[in-house]
Amino acid sequence: MIDAVPTSLIRRHVKGRVTSWAAAGAFVLSCVFSLPVTAQQAPVAGAQRATRAELTQRVTALEQPGASRPASPARAGELAAIRDRLEHGDFKPGDRFILTLRQDSVRSDTLVVRDSLRVAVLNLPEFSVDGLLRSELEDALNAHVTRFLRNTVVRTTLLVRVSVIGAVQRPGFYYALPDGPINDLLTSAGGPAPEANLQKITVTRLGKEIVGGKASKNLLEGGKTLEQLDVQSGDTVRLPLKRKFNWQIIIQLFFIISTLFFAVIQFAQWYYGRDDQ
Repeated sequence: MIDAVPTSLIRRHVKGRVTSWAAAGAFVLSCVFSLPVTAQQAPVAGAQRATRAELTQRVTALEQPGASRPASPARAGELAAIRDRLEHGDFKPGDRFILTLRQDSVRSDTLVVRDSLRVAVLNLPEFSVDGLLRSELEDALNAHVTRFLRNTVVRTTLLVRVSVIGAVQRPGFYYALPDGPINDLLTSAGGPAPEANLQKITVTRLGKEIVGGKASKNLLEGGKTLEQLDVQSGDTVRLPLKRKFNWQIIIQLFFIISTLFFAVIQFAQWYYGRDDQ
């Protein structure tokens, strides 16, 4: 015949289980509220003004298998991005650059890349940027212009088309110089709003984060240029608002959770303590 288990032992076991469940629940809640939000990193595609020889050399280095480990996703992404640049070039429809012609006089014009990847160069035949890298633009355009105009010096200045959103006075699309600091870009957008968080600037490309986290802290004070931050046409610069906590809601939520927590504990103690009465 199997002896009956003492009721006091059962109560102690259940109470221990209740305490363990409560501690585990508190731990889970703390983990949920403290989980960091991580952004997906965009693949590196080499320096913006890298030459074709430099990019080819980088591809060769990335294609060499590791001594003891396979290629990482970041390495594979960089390799694919650089190959895409080498095949299709850097220019996309909507890109702009400033063309300066020095002949008897100086003439400047802002050229816009059309859907056909061609640009209208003053009254000269159209020029194609299909397959060109940024580092190749000036030489290729100089060769095109000097076919029709003698004793002409060609200079090009690239522009970056960036979307500025968030806590700025005038959100929108802006064209900026790559060698200009990010401060100038925010100034073009009217400057930061009073409630802007200047320590949390982010730069995203196709939903993937380029600049953020620790790299965005003291970003404005550092004076880094858009090119140094690898900001390219089509990227989005976001200046967020300072995070404000609604302490009233937080306090109310705390008291509600605390009340439910202690109610469950008291109910468990009453339920399993009935036999002692």
